[in-house]
Amino acid sequence: MASLTYYPGDELEKWDLGDSGARAAVWNGRKALYMEKMNSAVFLRDEIPFRSFRLRAEVAIPEPIGFVGFAFGAKDTANYELIYLAPEEIQYDPVMNGSMTWQVYNGPSYQKPLPNTTGGWRTFAVEVHPGGAAAYLGDDPEPQLVISNLQHGGAVGKIGLWSFLPCYVSKLTVEELAPVTIGNARQPAEEDFVTEWHVSQPYVQDERPEEAHRTKAVVEENGVLNLNRRYKAEQGLCVEACAEISVAEDTESLLTVGFSDRLRLWVNEEEIFQGSWKWNPPASDGRIRPDHAHIPVRWKAGSNTIRAEVANTEFFGWGLAVRTGLPGSLKEDLGL
Repeated sequence: MASLTYYPGDELEKWDLGDSGARAAVWNGRKALYMEKMNSAVFLRDEIPFRSFRLRAEVAIPEPIGFVGFAFGAKDTANYELIYLAPEEIQYDPVMNGSMTWQVYNGPSYQKPLPNTTGGWRTFAVEVHPGGAAAYLGDDPEPQLVISNLQHGGAVGKIGLWSFLPCYVSKLTVEELAPVTIGNARQPAEEDFVTEWHVSQPYVQDERPEEAHRTKAVVEENGVLNLNRRYKAEQGLCVEACAEISVAEDTESLLTVGFSDRLRLWVNEEEIFQGSWKWNPPASDGRIRPDHAHIPVRWKAGSNTIRAEVANTEFFGWGLAVRTGLPGSLKEDLGL
């Protein structure tokens, strides 16, 4: 199998640095590429000709807060797969329309806690195959994290290095691999999630158009309506998402909801919830979890409407997850 080796600190001409500010530097005795811009990727100018490959790099996070990762399967500079090493975790965080999505993709399927990795050189590797990837740390032969569903579809694209605050990369190898299947095919969201929404174009807060044109959108396998997949996250923007639920008979249930960053929610045009949830540690982390809030709801026999206004107040993932609490025998998503 073929293998390619790069020394980013010595070969800046091989990289498209864009506006990353990345530069050659020396840290702990090694010449390296230094990056510190938040959510910034630099890409190799040449595409890698391998369908399946292993990315392996010597990386360092010098300070208590910093993130360094591999970008791959890039459709363009604003849409690519991303797996990164943080001080105390490995995270899958596909970048969509320029935005990080760790608030959408969270939990054991997408992130793995680690002992603190700051202050020294570490060997970080990701094996990439069509549709899936696996991340490794150090000499451990077992993967730390396995991703069975690459959100950009596993297409071949440019590869790169990614940073958020200070980090170093001293050596990168790209090794061709024989293709293998990683994980399982995408599984549908559990039955009581609202799985189909009709979503408006973004609008500025308090300036909702009278006639909002909506397009159909389906949720991710974790039940989240991922708005990053459709629109760039910009502070002050809102979208309206609507769904219709058919219920066989009058009944009550405990509806649960998760969201980021701000939500108003109506059932049958009665407002049942309003709240804010964003990155504001230690009070909140902004991750979308469908059990964030619990609201008792009375459903009528026949058609019921759910309407949500989701507002973005930061630059990370934004979206919505709703579980009706209705068993499948009583509920059917109808769309609009």
